[in-house]
Amino acid sequence: MNDNQKKIAQDALCAWLAEQEQMDGKPPKKIEYEFALKDDENGDLIFFVFKFKKSSVGKWLIGVAGGFPDEESTDCKAVFSGFDEFPAKEEDAVELAFRMIDYILQFNMRERLQEVFKQNLNYIRQMEVDPEKIERQFVKTQTRFFLTVGTVDVPTGKVICADPLDYLEGEHIFAPVLKREIPKGSYPAEVSICRHDNIGIRMCTARLKIKDTKAVRYEQAESEEDSAAMICSDGVLHGFPVDAGMMCFIDAGAAKNYQSFFEKWHAENPEKNNYYDYFKAFFEESDKKLPAYQREGGDFIEWANPDTGERMVQIASGFGDGFYQSFWGFDDSGEVCELIVPLVDPDLFDK
Repeated sequence: MNDNQKKIAQDALCAWLAEQEQMDGKPPKKIEYEFALKDDENGDLIFFVFKFKKSSVGKWLIGVAGGFPDEESTDCKAVFSGFDEFPAKEEDAVELAFRMIDYILQFNMRERLQEVFKQNLNYIRQMEVDPEKIERQFVKTQTRFFLTVGTVDVPTGKVICADPLDYLEGEHIFAPVLKREIPKGSYPAEVSICRHDNIGIRMCTARLKIKDTKAVRYEQAESEEDSAAMICSDGVLHGFPVDAGMMCFIDAGAAKNYQSFFEKWHAENPEKNNYYDYFKAFFEESDKKLPAYQREGGDFIEWANPDTGERMVQIASGFGDGFYQSFWGFDDSGEVCELIVPLVDPDLFDK
């Protein structure tokens, strides 16, 4: 046992207790060290268990502090007390201490994840993309993988990135047509994916491959003004909103046919929802075919319009709602080779 760590933990617990409402702004009147624990389910973190009194005549209460990753660390990452009475039996005290440690770690993880989510919001708002960062997402590792999830038919040469469930059809359409035109044809849609214990499986970057070459630089994909999501005082706001946790690649002409299909569908099914009563079955089927690459219920589909046969691809948008940007990728000959939509920065979770 490291006596220095024990003192650091005791001081941290006393300081934390003094800030709690139950202590009236005062540190504990008495505090004594009881025992140390290693949490072998969370990387052998070292914790110290103490008993303390709020007043000289009060009951002994239990508190824990530590989270040291090794015996040399001086970083006391976790402190907590639920102001429970210190159990009389040692085995009960150990069991309660482990429950408190689990609570601390879960609470701290939620706080860290919330901070990472905020950082990811900045990531999807960026106007510049690092080609090396994107390329690393399409290399298989223990936590990263990628696959082709379908084919997108582009008969007009004009592409739309949009939320297919809330903004591609219906009363409010926000489906910006991208200015740049690509050769008419059919293109594979890929997605890079990360998997971590704390966030599960997440779609990271959606990519429409236009040429089988490597992107060496990216530039923001600008929207045509008459279809832009928003016109500001200083010009067009490029990008697209997501409110249903889903994005898609679709041809501009196919998008009109998509709208026509669902106009008829809604007329025939006035009380039904386009996801729960139509697309949900497609996603569930995708999940059955590739359960290792998506969350339960499905994260991606290729869908062909029953009326026209035009194919589109829908992909879950990382952490759900937000305002996303798309970028054209250029190869070393200066030609467009791909269109990407960054959704989640996996580097945030690898750290």
